[in-house]
Amino acid sequence: MTKSWGHPGLSARQQARLEQLYPGADGIADHSWPYGITVLEFTHAGRRLLLKASPDRHHLDRESQAHRHWLQPLASDVPLMLGYEAEAGLLVKTFIDGELARGTADEYNPLVFEQAGKLLGRLHRGRAPRVDGHYEHSILSKTRAWLARAPGLAPPDQLHHVQAWLNAFVPSPVEVVPTHGDYHPRNWVIRPDGRVAVIDFGRAELRPWYTDLVRMEHHDFVRTPELQEAFLRGYHPQEAAGRDETVDAGRRLDELMQALGTIVWAHQMGDRSFEEQGRGMLGRAVDRGEDRPPGHISRGRRQ
Repeated sequence: MTKSWGHPGLSARQQARLEQLYPGADGIADHSWPYGITVLEFTHAGRRLLLKASPDRHHLDRESQAHRHWLQPLASDVPLMLGYEAEAGLLVKTFIDGELARGTADEYNPLVFEQAGKLLGRLHRGRAPRVDGHYEHSILSKTRAWLARAPGLAPPDQLHHVQAWLNAFVPSPVEVVPTHGDYHPRNWVIRPDGRVAVIDFGRAELRPWYTDLVRMEHHDFVRTPELQEAFLRGYHPQEAAGRDETVDAGRRLDELMQALGTIVWAHQMGDRSFEEQGRGMLGRAVDRGEDRPPGHISRGRRQ
């Protein structure tokens, strides 16, 4: 895309609508990932903007909802949504200048993780939590569905352990808050002045707070424990000062769901590295709770 909206990731209908909304836009960069949503940086009327386009509204609906209802506590530390046309599958927001933390030295910078922890804490505490009596039932169903597709992709003894654990699990009401859904350095932008901004709310949803920490716990924190300390220091002083080491049943359920989902989805997409990361998550989750059936697991709450 240079001086027009011609792009293979945009339908003819989307291109026509963009010509109406942003005539004469200059294209700068294609930030699209291999799977799904087309992401294009462009300039219009002197402003640097970002377009997200997709024929599937699911992630765009979530992103729009987050911007409209949940991101006010993050203010200028997130992009500003300028418009969303659901039927056309087009979402436009401001572009945050900077560099993604993933793949740079900042990926291992405790100061970056401390800032990211503070931002996530602001998001999670931006509105009063509410009790959801259906959440764990839903996650249990999703975990069982991923498990049914996992044979041959993970060690049979681990899958057997997961099956037994799920059979003994009893869903309970949980507190839910606005969550990012994919919180890690790939979605943190380091601005020229060193401040961290957060992007990509396409998986935002009301969930328990701990769901935003699972992927970091199995990737960034397991490799560099100092990053966990820094993150928790920013996220909430009480969390950093004294964490309950008992395993939380709901947290474990989500951990198993994310691990199995990663394995199956990555295998389907042919992403071997991501698939192996999912197997590592599953192995650690099984090892941590092998001797603790659901009835023996505490359900600590975030204070």
